[in-house]
Amino acid sequence: MKLESIDIKLLMVSFNQGVFFGFTWAVLGPYLKTLGYSGLIFGILGGTSVLFSSISIILAGILSDLKDSKIVLVLGTVLYSIVFLLLYIPNLPILLAAYVLQGLANGLLMTSLDVYTSRIGRDEVLHYAFSYVRSAMSFGGALGSFMGWIPILLTTKFSEDIVHAYRNSFIIMFFLALVNIIISLKLRKLNAENVYGLERKFVLRKIFALRELGRFYGIIVTSVLIGLGAAMSIHNISYYFAAKYNVTSGEIGSIFGLQQLTMALIMIKLPNIADKYGGPLKTYLLITMPSIPLLLAMTTVSNYSIASTIYLVRSILMNVANPLYTAFALSLVPRDKRGIATSMLNLSSQIPTGIGRAIGGWLLDIDLELPLRITALLYSISLGFLAICFNDYLKRKY
Repeated sequence: MKLESIDIKLLMVSFNQGVFFGFTWAVLGPYLKTLGYSGLIFGILGGTSVLFSSISIILAGILSDLKDSKIVLVLGTVLYSIVFLLLYIPNLPILLAAYVLQGLANGLLMTSLDVYTSRIGRDEVLHYAFSYVRSAMSFGGALGSFMGWIPILLTTKFSEDIVHAYRNSFIIMFFLALVNIIISLKLRKLNAENVYGLERKFVLRKIFALRELGRFYGIIVTSVLIGLGAAMSIHNISYYFAAKYNVTSGEIGSIFGLQQLTMALIMIKLPNIADKYGGPLKTYLLITMPSIPLLLAMTTVSNYSIASTIYLVRSILMNVANPLYTAFALSLVPRDKRGIATSMLNLSSQIPTGIGRAIGGWLLDIDLELPLRITALLYSISLGFLAICFNDYLKRKY
């Protein structure tokens, strides 16, 4: 599958959404710390967001199978734009509302983008489609992360205090989010019945007849463990860096930006690498496993430059092959069930994430390094289980 064969508007939506993900990842931890909120509050807010994301994931999967994933995608972009307006108000109830809305928007967007991508080409080249779309999102994530310097520049240029600088940067992002709504409205409509050759009418009873998913449930178990591990440390890592090294969204955003930029470049070539080295699953495992000892290494250093470099390499290894993982997972599922299957896949990581972020935030207040060590253990268990469960796929020749 060539890059030109994918709708450029889909790549643009994915790129723009990456900008927003990257920016909020870089800014929210330092922003809340500057406002005086504890790691526990930060974790609870993040967990609340994930909880509501889980709710919208279910709805998104059903709508994507019943109607059209484009509808779900557009709704997600609209909700995400409102998030930035709410984040502008540094009041805890309003911030809670922002996190709730962000969770709903994330659930709609992550599900609809995956379903839409899974249906634009043949299954044999699914890992190409996902790699290109995720690469676009990573390029956007890089830009959004570097935009973590915006509040710092506003402080320097206009002598604003840092809190007002963070708030004004959210207004800038709101207007950028409006552009993404317009682009999403122009996406090609993909109706399940008239595009995928599915003659029967979708009904909820058919959608929830899940026996056909078979070995896909092995993927679900893996995602639960990975989601819990990531939530306890990685999802709170911006707060971790701010608390341990007293850095701002600029420094944190730069690290995440470099990670996303590197991943974006690698993802373009990832499908060819997978074809050469044993297929999507084997390549995913070979790339992700070395990230675990690096995660532990982060807990042994006390210098930000060293720690952030280790984190950068670790994060690239753990995340760059995610398109291969998603493509492999959905290739196990009939095309007419990819909406509900995508919901289940996202929920399997989201639900433990909601719990894990709160626990991880609490552990940060006790011992900054403990969440990272627990995550390394959970990652080891999850990747080992995946290799055992799908051992026959690892032996296949591609």
